[in-house]
Formats: sequence, structure tokens, C-alpha cells
Amino acid sequence: MMLKDALAWLGKDGSSRDIMKAGLSFLCNLLYASFNLALAWIYQSEWYLMMAAFLSPFCIMRFLFLQTCRRGSGDDGLGVLHAAGIIMLFLDAMMVAIVYVTSRIQVTEGHGEIVMITIAAYTFTKLGLAVFKAVNARKDGRLLSKAMRCISYAELTASMLSLQRSMIVSFGSGDHEWACMMNIISGSAACLLIAAIGISMISCRRGRGEIKSRRSGR
Repeated sequence: MMLKDALAWLGKDGSSRDIMKAGLSFLCNLLYASFNLALAWIYQSEWYLMMAAFLSPFCIMRFLFLQTCRRGSGDDGLGVLHAAGIIMLFLDAMMVAIVYVTSRIQVTEGHGEIVMITIAAYTFTKLGLAVFKAVNARKDGRLLSKAMRCISYAELTASMLSLQRSMIVSFGSGDHEWACMMNIISGSAACLLIAAIGISMISCRRGRGEIKSRRSGR
């Protein structure tokens, strides 16, 4: 009965639902960044150390989102969206540096099946959630929701790149030139996508309906 009441309350209270989603996303992001840091320490892998450093700012963006949700409906999230966009461009510059360095030297090492299954499970779960959010994007056009979707898309891009590199090293044929070419192509695509996401977040403006609702609420 208590579970039924809690679900009904979450269905009616949109702000509480946003706080719950933001909190869970923040926790999952923090755990996965810590997981990459643990892999970097266990396997002495520069790649997973760089990925842990890359994923850490996503925790900051999600924390900003969580604080905005807790403040209530007075903030429509435009400031968070722009701040996250600036951080996203900084992350894109970091990704460009990572792709360049890893194209020069081999920093990714093969791992056991358990580690690969864990990385793949997390990545494809994020992929499924991202597809679900994209399908339902028209139903929720709020700026806060858009910020959360953009952060998820960028994090998914980095996770897919990490999975691809790890799979090539762990299960590839050992052709270094082919692996290097694939890593450069996928890394360049990831950089372009993250840059496009960051620019779209910074260039976002309020719609006419949102401006009218804010004026009427004053």
C-alpha cells in the first residue's frame, strides 16, 4: 500500500519526480566514474584514468541540475542549461586531447570478461534510457528536461567510445593500424557530437510560451 501511494504521489508531483531522477542519475554517474578510477588503479591503465577524469564533471552538472530541481519552479533551468553547455565544451576540448594522445600511444589494455560485461551492461542501459528520453522529448519540452537529456547523450557518447576501445583491445585481431584507425574515427565522431551538444545547450533560448508564463508569474 505504501509503495502504491508513493508511486501515485510521484506521478502527480512533477518536481519530486525530477528530484528523484536527478538524484539517481547523479549517483549512477558518481559510481561509474569511481568504477573507472578503480580500474585505472587496478590495471594501471591511463585510459580509465582519463575516462574517470572526463566523467567527473558530469557529476558537477547533474549536481547543479539537482539543486535547481530542489529550488522549485521559480527557476526554469536556462542558467543550468547554459552553464552545462560551457562545461560540455570544456569536456569536448578534453576529449580532443584524449583522442590525440591515445592515437599516438596505446593506453588501453585488454580486460577480463567480467569487467567487459559490466562496462557493456552500463553502456547499453544508458543507450536504452537515452532512446526512451529521445522518444518522449516532445512530451516534456522544459529546459531542465532538455539539460538532463543533453548531459545523458554526452555521457553515453563517452561510454560508447570507452566500450568500443576496450572491445577492440580485448577481442580484436591484434592489427594495430586497423585499431588505431577505428579509434581515431570513433573518437573524432564523439568529439563532434559532444561539441554539437554543448553548442546547442549554450544557444538555447526560452520559447514564447515560457516567457509569457514567467511574466505572468511575476
